[in-house]
Amino acid sequence: MIARQLLEYSDPAPRWRTARNASAARRLRVRRQRYRSIGLWVRGLGLATAVVLLYLGLLANITRLNYEVSHAKQARARIALGILRNADVIARLESRENLEAMAARLGMREPETFVAIALPPPRRSAKAADGVAFLGGVTLSR
Repeated sequence: MIARQLLEYSDPAPRWRTARNASAARRLRVRRQRYRSIGLWVRGLGLATAVVLLYLGLLANITRLNYEVSHAKQARARIALGILRNADVIARLESRENLEAMAARLGMREPETFVAIALPPPRRSAKAADGVAFLGGVTLSR
């Protein structure tokens, strides 16, 4: 066995300095651990509060939309009822009895004589047969 001389370890900083740093670090670690549980509780409570507020916001939005739908349905029902009432009024105004009463108030009466006029059939020309009918009697040829 060969004996070698052990090298002496030389510490660049004195021991009391490292011990003081170690104790300061230990005190800091203990203080952080003491408040760590409180921090975790505050974070958890904040997260739970955020989730509850998000849920309440969504619930309020759904409630608002339900109210808007119910108001729209009520408005549609009112409009449909108005349309039915207007159709009844139109039918009553267009009835034969009402028209006869209006004509009597205006002094109108049934004609006593009727005249029937027989019109000769229209003459068809070769040009008119080739053209396109436009406004009754006017034709355009190609």
